[in-house]
Amino acid sequence: MQRTPLYEAQKQLGAVHADIAGWAVASTYGNVADEYMVTQEGVGIVDRSHMGRILARGSDTLDLLNRLSTNLVDPLNIGKGESTVITTGKGRILDWITMLHHNDDVLLVTSPERRDTVAEWIDTYTFEENTTLEDVTPSTVMLSFVGPKAETLLDSLLGISTGRLARLDCMTVVLNGHEVIVARTNPGGQRGFDVIAPVEAALELWTAGLALGAFPVGHDAIEALRISAKLPKWGHELTEEHNPLEAGLEGEVSWTKGCYTGQEVVARLFNYQRIQRHTVALELPTSGAFTPDMPLLVYGETAGYLTSVSPLPGKDTMAALASLRTAYVELDRALQVGEVGGPSARVTWVPEFVSEDPTS
Repeated sequence: MQRTPLYEAQKQLGAVHADIAGWAVASTYGNVADEYMVTQEGVGIVDRSHMGRILARGSDTLDLLNRLSTNLVDPLNIGKGESTVITTGKGRILDWITMLHHNDDVLLVTSPERRDTVAEWIDTYTFEENTTLEDVTPSTVMLSFVGPKAETLLDSLLGISTGRLARLDCMTVVLNGHEVIVARTNPGGQRGFDVIAPVEAALELWTAGLALGAFPVGHDAIEALRISAKLPKWGHELTEEHNPLEAGLEGEVSWTKGCYTGQEVVARLFNYQRIQRHTVALELPTSGAFTPDMPLLVYGETAGYLTSVSPLPGKDTMAALASLRTAYVELDRALQVGEVGGPSARVTWVPEFVSEDPTS
């Protein structure tokens, strides 16, 4: 497994590491409930350096990415960011990425498993465009500061004012000679920021954040946040078998911009309501042993399958996301997990259905 530059520092704090996409990622520092609660009441510091980071340079970068993904990303002013889905010609998901236009360059944040796939796909469609890509994952770190006190802590840590940053706004600052990117990304659906810095500044940022009162938070607590916020993840809700509408990413699709790869398929599915399945949220009992891909049944018929599951600290139920066939998507619907007579699940959230033409 690859190790982030903070692996040893995390071990000293009692971190237990797990294999996440080939990276040794801190899953917990000993008490997931405490880590979860600090994101609700204080500020947690999370090492997310396993996420892919690709630096795109050149005057044609925004135009190229606008033609390869679902959202409107050209124009995108410096200091702004956007999230968008890169799709195949069949409208299937290659990845859900975040673009940060922090200076003349654009930083692309990808799923950890997909950074090579994203880079290769963009390179395939780069002909005479003035665009070059550099994988800066090995040379940088990515720390997230999550929770209601994250803004105050970052202002003290970096000597800046982050209050003016709206969601996905970004800026660059200099910390002891190192250029650092700060973006308001709300990791895990919780108020917060991502800080991307050179590897040389990793330990300094980590130590300073802890000294200012940040609490180390592992992957397990962030997963609980993500699932509660109904955010899809690669390998769970996002795969090359799904389109953005099935994964709950209709908000990442522009219905008014020009063509992009896969646009005709996505538009046809939406306009004619041919979406075969949807991502929904479930409530599960804590007594069961649940794993992704477990089937969900209605009167013995397979209605879908679990995609993500996590206990919620302080709750007597578990939170889950699932992929359900459209015919079974209904709020409060009861489902059986695994087999007939298996544990019961209840649908607690469904996406909004839009029946009218979004371009009208």
